[in-house]
Amino acid sequence: MLNKTKRLLTSLLPVDPDRTGACNRCGACCKLPYPCPFLRFDDQGLSRCAVYAMRPPSCRKYPRVAAEQMTPQECGYSFATADARVTEAIGRDPLTDPL
Repeated sequence: MLNKTKRLLTSLLPVDPDRTGACNRCGACCKLPYPCPFLRFDDQGLSRCAVYAMRPPSCRKYPRVAAEQMTPQECGYSFATADARVTEAIGRDPLTDPL
């Protein structure tokens, strides 16, 4: 219940600009910590929301930041790491291409 409350309270904050990817309709986030009553699955096993147009901000923005992501193995969203940002900024990998 604590995680649901935390998601609700932080859902009004902006999404991390380093979030990439898209929802892959796995439904894992909709089962935290218990299955959402609006979660539905189609014949291929892909999830959908029965109230998609009216879903709350905590659902719309999950995962808002990397620390909030409780389903990283299943989720289609990911977050750039500090090393990836450094590589992009200076054009080299600081771990494999030292100065």
